[in-house]
Amino acid sequence: MEDLNIVTPQNINPDNKKGGFWKQLGMLVLGTTVSLILTFGTAQIVEKSRRAKDRRLTVLMVMSNIETFAQQLDSLYVKMGQADTAATWLLTRPVENIEQMPEELLAEIISNVHIRDAITYDKSAENIFSDNIDTWKNLGNFQFIDNVGKCFSTMRFCEEYWNKSVAGFESDAKEVSNRYGANPDGGNVYVWYVKDPKLRRTFLALHQWRNWLRCSAEELRYYNRQNMAAIGISEQEVIDFLSARQQEINAGVEPPNDEELKVPRPDPHNLTTYSKYDSILFYNTSK
Repeated sequence: MEDLNIVTPQNINPDNKKGGFWKQLGMLVLGTTVSLILTFGTAQIVEKSRRAKDRRLTVLMVMSNIETFAQQLDSLYVKMGQADTAATWLLTRPVENIEQMPEELLAEIISNVHIRDAITYDKSAENIFSDNIDTWKNLGNFQFIDNVGKCFSTMRFCEEYWNKSVAGFESDAKEVSNRYGANPDGGNVYVWYVKDPKLRRTFLALHQWRNWLRCSAEELRYYNRQNMAAIGISEQEVIDFLSARQQEINAGVEPPNDEELKVPRPDPHNLTTYSKYDSILFYNTSK
């Protein structure tokens, strides 16, 4: 009978055993390493993609915010056209003729001149951008940072400068009303609006204010288009994003109705809380 080569613990080559162990260990280490590389690599790719999306969203918020502000200036520019026309008419007509006008009609013309609309600047996008300024610096896009900074600075200046002018107009108009309106012999107070030197200068300046609004809006758009070019986003994409932001959310409910929400004035004949004082009033009256 032929001898069978049976492998037993006694005839195993120790070197072969040791080599197999190190080979298995190497494969295990290699597998673990590859697994870690894939895990961390995938996580970094996902994180990088998320940061890119966050930056893009921030950029769209910033640029749509600038466009919103420019549109606000556009709206005021259109409204100032009516004020400019009314003021020009008042300043170029003889005061003695204006004095003969019906008070209601003159009041209507003055109301067209008297602009009370304030400029509001939503600083939320600026705050978000400022909080991530280091990210933009690390990307090395300094032109984008500079242009956005110019836009924010212009918007803050426009808000302060315009609102200060509106407050001054209000103050001057109130002063004229207090000076002549309380005097029964003062005549038509709106005539004094036309006569007052301060208000006449304000009326005259309305045309310059209108031009300033238009120039400021276009300056903002000029810098904003540079922002779009620097960051690689089209103007249409910004407009679409702005439209989506301004679109009212359909929650399936009706908006609040001011008339339905009004609370009726307390009935003077049914004031139970203070009715106990009526006897005192009536007692003093009877005396």
